[in-house]
Amino acid sequence: MTEADPQSAPFARRERPGWVAIAFIGMCVLTAVSLYVGGLRMVHKPSLRPAIAVLPFTTVNADEDAQRFGVKIAAELTGALRNAVELRVTDQAPDVQVMGSVEGADGHVLVTVRLIRKANRYQLWSHTYEEDPQSDSAVLAKTMAIAVRAALHTRAGR
Repeated sequence: MTEADPQSAPFARRERPGWVAIAFIGMCVLTAVSLYVGGLRMVHKPSLRPAIAVLPFTTVNADEDAQRFGVKIAAELTGALRNAVELRVTDQAPDVQVMGSVEGADGHVLVTVRLIRKANRYQLWSHTYEEDPQSDSAVLAKTMAIAVRAALHTRAGR
């Protein structure tokens, strides 16, 4: 019996550090895998905010007032859409595009605005506004921005 005790003591000492090492290595592997998978989710998580681009408005006729009004409207609309919480105004790889045309007619300007899904060129929304070329383009741009947000079902402000 006395001989068995010295043999079992070293055996017990060897067994305990082996299990501790295996448990430690297992914990390290699980931690590394969870960090890797969690990191992938963070890096590859797509943004829920749609990217939108406002393209320059085209002029149907050569009327100078209509051309200037189209440039002002596109710039004002871009600024108004930047205030949307759930939109990203960008020039690169947009999800949707705002396209427009301006036509001068009988002292008025007809502004047609279209919201196009870029992936399949599907028209999501369209509207035509009739304005005076000397009217405030910022007011019209805000009205258009509200309509675009409504078409995309997003909140209005920050």
